[in-house]
Amino acid sequence: MKTIKLMACAALAAACVAGISGCGSKESSESKGAAYSTPKVAEGSILALAGRSAKTTSLAPLLKKYKMDDAFSETNMAQMPDEMKDVVKELELDKAEFSWLLLTVGDVSAAVKGEGVPDVALALATTLNLDKAVAACEKKLKDDKAEGKPAFKKATVAGVSAYEIHSKDFMAGDKEVVPCVASLDGKLIVAASSAAVLEKQIALYRDGKGVSSDFSSFALGANDILRVKVMKVGENVKKSLPDPDMLQMVGGFIPDGDKIVLGLGSVELALGASSDGKDAKFDVTVDTASDADAEKLRAFVKDGLTPLGAMVKDAEDEGMKLASGALKAVKVAGEGKVASLSVACPADDLLKFVSGLVK
Repeated sequence: MKTIKLMACAALAAACVAGISGCGSKESSESKGAAYSTPKVAEGSILALAGRSAKTTSLAPLLKKYKMDDAFSETNMAQMPDEMKDVVKELELDKAEFSWLLLTVGDVSAAVKGEGVPDVALALATTLNLDKAVAACEKKLKDDKAEGKPAFKKATVAGVSAYEIHSKDFMAGDKEVVPCVASLDGKLIVAASSAAVLEKQIALYRDGKGVSSDFSSFALGANDILRVKVMKVGENVKKSLPDPDMLQMVGGFIPDGDKIVLGLGSVELALGASSDGKDAKFDVTVDTASDADAEKLRAFVKDGLTPLGAMVKDAEDEGMKLASGALKAVKVAGEGKVASLSVACPADDLLKFVSGLVK
């Protein structure tokens, strides 16, 4: 029964990852196409994670070269459990289109203290059908007699058809947490931690209301696969820590480490590729409270690279050779209050290694 329950969750997760479509607002999908073309971050969010398929970046030729461009190829399908194959066929995951996804999280201080759950939303630009996805989940759950199994209930949120997901396992203290999921105009699926959060997401994409000014410049670059940004890091760490003294241990690694952490502004990470597709890239940018804090961070990273590089310098393992090359290519930079790190790795070598791991 646990397998059936897990497969039901996998069905919905797969549908979310690939993208889902269904009932939306009464406006034509053509008029609303632009509204769903890019991710949008709602007011109150402290974290945003945006992603897209690597097949839409400059890495596409290499992915094809190493046969990593089709998750539902005959080879991959043959390796899947029969239950997963059924999910793929039933939801037509192999035919689905997917443009991007965005995960956003609101204030987490209450959740850390066990007093509630943060506002969480997942938006996906996609072509699967929400009703089919829910039906597939219900089919897998039908014979599951376990208590607390998810149950879907139809609802209407901000004039849009939606599903509430009820379970005795979804609790915050003595209060039930009821996630909701809906589709907008057959172009966007939005799942949220509550109806209130879903309503904000509908207003964000359908009506263009409630966009966060903190994330006004947050966007996937042309060859980004993944981009993450966290706002007001120090402030939120301070609010969330049950015991402020816990940060003192950071001082054992970097001078004034606890003060640096509490003074952090935004932190942004990006994983992607160079415009010519020759390199895979990883970049980190940190806004600190002062020029001195930024310099301490830069010095800490530079000092740490030397022993790490020595550890893998003469490695024979292919993975360690890649790590050695990447460490040599690390660049630590930044001016004023900003500290940054970037590294590039030959994409061909990296994908060749990864393709060998997944065979």
